[in-house]
Amino acid sequence: MDRSPSDVAATIQHTEVGPTADRDRIRELCEECAEYGFDGAMVLPCWVPLAREELAGTDVTVCSAAGFPMGGDGRIAKAVAVRDAVAAGAAEVDVMPNVGFLKSGLDDRLLAEMELVVEASGDATCKAMCELGALDDDEAGRMVDLAVEAGFDYVKTSSGWGEGGKATVERVRFLRERVPEHVGVKASGGIRTLDDANDLLDAGAELLGSSSGVAIVSGGEGDGEY
Repeated sequence: MDRSPSDVAATIQHTEVGPTADRDRIRELCEECAEYGFDGAMVLPCWVPLAREELAGTDVTVCSAAGFPMGGDGRIAKAVAVRDAVAAGAAEVDVMPNVGFLKSGLDDRLLAEMELVVEASGDATCKAMCELGALDDDEAGRMVDLAVEAGFDYVKTSSGWGEGGKATVERVRFLRERVPEHVGVKASGGIRTLDDANDLLDAGAELLGSSSGVAIVSGGEGDGEY
């Protein structure tokens, strides 16, 4: 499907979650989001208040993450992080589940964690980073099914960091075919060109997470890490 750069921009959650990003970079990110019409600005929790201030009066959504990028925080800590991000102004929170629990067969513990963070998100949109690149087929299916059972609004191909891997057409199709229609699909990881973006949207993604948003909609090739 042919989409204009502005149509693609409306699906991108423009991302800056690097540990060295400073205040000026977050302000720049927000300016880029407003200028190019991106769906959202994805920032670390400490920058949510600044992003909310910078994006006031725009249609850009303030997004953040919890349990990111390793997913090893306790479930109470994750729930508090989600609640605090929402209280600070995040309308969407992407959550990293405990992949180690899944690989240990501790599905009940993982589900309990997932349910708690979804509850903590309240009316905000909550997304599960499924880290598909680190999972075999059985694990991937269980991760996605648990996320749906817990009530996540979206499932996401990966965190974009660590072992989650690049967003691919195959991974997006897997998610879209696995989850009910009311659950959205977000692709993240290595999305750097307009062709990448269009291929993933054609495969069934509704949202794209990328630190290369400007390059994507400008017709270039981004060099962002996520």
